[in-house]
Amino acid sequence: MKKILVFACIFIFLRMNGSALSFPQSVFSSSNLETERFQKISFSSSDKNEDEDTANDLFATFIALCVISVGVAYYWLNTVRFFDYPYDEEASAADGKYVVRGTFGESIFYTDPGYHRTRFSLDTSAVYLHGFGFGNETRFEGLLFPYVGPYFENLSLYNAKNGDFDFSQKGFRNNVRLGGLVSLLQTNILSANFIVQYTAWQGEHFDDFRRGATVGLLLRSYPIKPLVLEWKFGYQFFPHDFQIFESDLHVGIMINRYEIFASWKALDFSNEDTKTHFQTFYGASLGARVYFGL
Repeated sequence: MKKILVFACIFIFLRMNGSALSFPQSVFSSSNLETERFQKISFSSSDKNEDEDTANDLFATFIALCVISVGVAYYWLNTVRFFDYPYDEEASAADGKYVVRGTFGESIFYTDPGYHRTRFSLDTSAVYLHGFGFGNETRFEGLLFPYVGPYFENLSLYNAKNGDFDFSQKGFRNNVRLGGLVSLLQTNILSANFIVQYTAWQGEHFDDFRRGATVGLLLRSYPIKPLVLEWKFGYQFFPHDFQIFESDLHVGIMINRYEIFASWKALDFSNEDTKTHFQTFYGASLGARVYFGL
């Protein structure tokens, strides 16, 4: 059953974009998002219908993943418990670093207050993407039941070269993503989660990226105290085949329930229909995360 779940999620992910796991190879373009290639394009009145179709596909995909997960999780993932935070001092070597596994019977009758059926984390970071802007990224992540949960993100960047320090001007860009994640695998050495979100961009020259859907994978590992390794990657899809590939390589250090981390980020803008590559933006982030359970 575990293999069926993993293959089903990977199949849905690949069907939504045939090249979803390959990083775009195009080099930096000499232009940026403010060039004429990113000026507003006029489309027919079918725009609204395409936006509605995108939202419906996003909702249907997430519901399908949840339904598939329930049956498997009842016997597999529902045996998972969590300590308060990775490398919790209360966690013995036998129990693990964060994720605790047990039998189905133990999951029903075991009520030790040191364990949680849920886990959550909240982080915020300073972000710089060369040529795109400097700002903040905030994320809230959780697992309920404990195999599905919320995953919310907000990225706000400002490029001083493209406007005065007035957040209503063209230098400001914001990307909000609201959705959830479904756990495919949970162990201390490797956890994998499938991400589905609604995504929307705000800012001048972003008319073609107003509303869309995000699909991706979040891989995380707690290999040795106090290290945390993470890789989040995926695609944002928009009407008329506009898309954004994103990648975030993350390394963190745990200090009790708090994590200090740095990451290397990339955003790649393109149009699959016209085979047009606009630009790839690279940069870094530095921030802190807090873990907690209920």
